[in-house]
Amino acid sequence: MEKKKLNFSHNLLGCRFDNWMRLIHQNPVTPENKKQVRFMSVVSFVLGIPAFLEWLIFYIPIKRTKIRKDPVYIVGHWRTGTTFLQNLMTRDPQFGWFDPVKTVSFNNCILLKPLLAAAQKYLLRGARPMDNLEYTLDLPMEEVFAQATISTQAIAHMLVFPDGGRGVKYIETAFIDEQPEKKQREWKKAYSYIIKKVTFLEKGRQLLLKSPENTCRIGMLKRCYPGAKFINIYRDPYVVVMSTYNMFIKEMGLFCLNKKPSNEFIEDAVIDLFERIYRKAFNELYAMPEGDYIDICYEEFCKDPKENLKTIYEHLGLEGYENALPHFEKYLDSQKNYKKNQFELKDELRNKINDRLGFYFEHYGYEMRTGGEKEDC
Repeated sequence: MEKKKLNFSHNLLGCRFDNWMRLIHQNPVTPENKKQVRFMSVVSFVLGIPAFLEWLIFYIPIKRTKIRKDPVYIVGHWRTGTTFLQNLMTRDPQFGWFDPVKTVSFNNCILLKPLLAAAQKYLLRGARPMDNLEYTLDLPMEEVFAQATISTQAIAHMLVFPDGGRGVKYIETAFIDEQPEKKQREWKKAYSYIIKKVTFLEKGRQLLLKSPENTCRIGMLKRCYPGAKFINIYRDPYVVVMSTYNMFIKEMGLFCLNKKPSNEFIEDAVIDLFERIYRKAFNELYAMPEGDYIDICYEEFCKDPKENLKTIYEHLGLEGYENALPHFEKYLDSQKNYKKNQFELKDELRNKINDRLGFYFEHYGYEMRTGGEKEDC
């Protein structure tokens, strides 16, 4: 039996105890992962006591919190540049966002904040396996990881419980408006709570949010938050598919608690998800008023981030660009030495992408390729 070391930076380590119990009841755990599950169960139980106290103290103030400005959403498939764009835009002090403590440790992010911040500062080093970016406490994370701690309806659970491929059931949680009414109500309740809690902690500031699976539910988010704005960043599909495949492989290696699917299964699942996301997103994104969304090409954005940011602010009617510009420049200077991963595009994968994603190439004007190339991701 394979011996595994305990993962002290597991993405569900801060899961609320009752939610954790539901997850491990609903999913098998392989023998080599039982030690990790027992460890996480103990941590979840111990943290559950202050978490319940935090909920008792702050439930009413959070419930009464008003969303005065609906969120700004950065949408786009995994690995399209959503992280870079959010990291950059959250340098603007007018925005609030989910930092690592408010995300992974969502249930204890008030009363235990100093303790958890110190722990995460150490544990999160090198914890981002898919690229060369670092998690730091002053950079944002995806709100889905907060929702994953209080709900069984989060696509992030697919990485923890892939179950040889049966874990794709968690993909359906991203397409929430296609689910039964009961599940939609459960999702809305959990999502509303995490948004209100962070708005409360951010003293009412407008939230700038990024979770790639939000691209699956643009219409639902727009109905929940009618004043929301959307920044859709897109990228070369060859790069996106290869980099997403690499990300899922590495993240499952870190977080998986049962049987991993085959690499071919993951590759096909990535392409299936890509196609499904954008066939839906194109309909929902372009159904809203033009002033509520903007399309941004990743490759063009990287050439001149400041000018593209200015365009985003002007098009969406966001104020404060000039005030935020020095903060943007400081962050861009810090990223000058960033190196992208490089992957070789195999013929078989290229053919699958060409067969399935032609509509995306046509929509954004990318050229299909015919031979093996190396791609920076």
